[in-house]
Amino acid sequence: MTIFDLGWTPFFEAAFSTHDTDVFTPARIFRQDRQRYLAVSEIGTFNATLLGRLLHDESAVLPAVGDWVVLQAFDADQAVIHETLPRFSEFARKEVGQKTRRQVVAANINTVFLVSGLDNDFNIRRIERYLVQAAGSGAKPVILLNKMDMCADLAGCISEVQRVAGDYPIIPLSAIEGDGIDQLKAHIKPGETVAFLGSSGVGKSSLVNRLVGDAYLKTGAVREDDSRGRHTTSHRELVLLDAGGLVMDTPGMRELQLWGEEEDLQAVFSDIEELAQNCKFRDCLHDTEPGCSVQEALETGTLDADRFASYAKLKKELAYLDRRKDEASIMKARKKDKELGKLYKSVQKNNPKRF
Repeated sequence: MTIFDLGWTPFFEAAFSTHDTDVFTPARIFRQDRQRYLAVSEIGTFNATLLGRLLHDESAVLPAVGDWVVLQAFDADQAVIHETLPRFSEFARKEVGQKTRRQVVAANINTVFLVSGLDNDFNIRRIERYLVQAAGSGAKPVILLNKMDMCADLAGCISEVQRVAGDYPIIPLSAIEGDGIDQLKAHIKPGETVAFLGSSGVGKSSLVNRLVGDAYLKTGAVREDDSRGRHTTSHRELVLLDAGGLVMDTPGMRELQLWGEEEDLQAVFSDIEELAQNCKFRDCLHDTEPGCSVQEALETGTLDADRFASYAKLKKELAYLDRRKDEASIMKARKKDKELGKLYKSVQKNNPKRF
């Protein structure tokens, strides 16, 4: 195994070039359990922890699975992470809960497989949501329609996905029967990294097992009524394939809260954006304004009403996220100003002659 098998490229080489190679080595994060990491390098595999200052530096980029880090080994299998190298791609979402924080799900991914089940859990609107999030990730999205053996109208489902997928590849397959796996493998190249993302029960772990073999990842049954599954994968983990390339399985996501820019939405809903260019008013809300090309398309049936409703919902969600980001930035600045004010008063009190 060489460092290039792990995904090392000139991009990372340039970022690491300023570090002393007698002290540090580049390593890739294969697994994370809270603030403990499994880091793999050319010189070995290490159980790594973060350098203390990283835990207290709000500006520090903490490692995620798939990241390359600057590692200092101090034992045969123990090391300390000093820095996270820049990423060329990342799939992120808003952290679940009330806090407006970004959660990186996968880092330095070349291709992101967006997995959807063709059973009772098939949801075209969810595919749109994943595509919007993937559009700004820097990775190439590929839509996997798993469980084709359970689909009564395969051609109809594929046609429905094609209407929202644009130029992104679509692969119908079956992790159980093995159909479509060769088309999947064609997207995995030596030295490149792919990630499987999707909700619980869509068969991500079963697909990874097809690539890795020997039932490397646990799989679980899904409920018959709605085809929803349990979280059979409880952590993110990179696996180096014998045939070359790396694959990441991720826990199923109960919800995917967007974290991105409006440009990502425009890339996925380019048909609606093109219609909007012909509206009479530049600030058209596509509601009751005269000369609205979007409303005209809805009335004639050339634009699907459910697709437009999905577009409007996601646009509103991104606008709300932007406001929350601004509010968080203001609160952070106020907190910093308050802390500096306290520090100034403390110094003034202890050194009155200097003021």
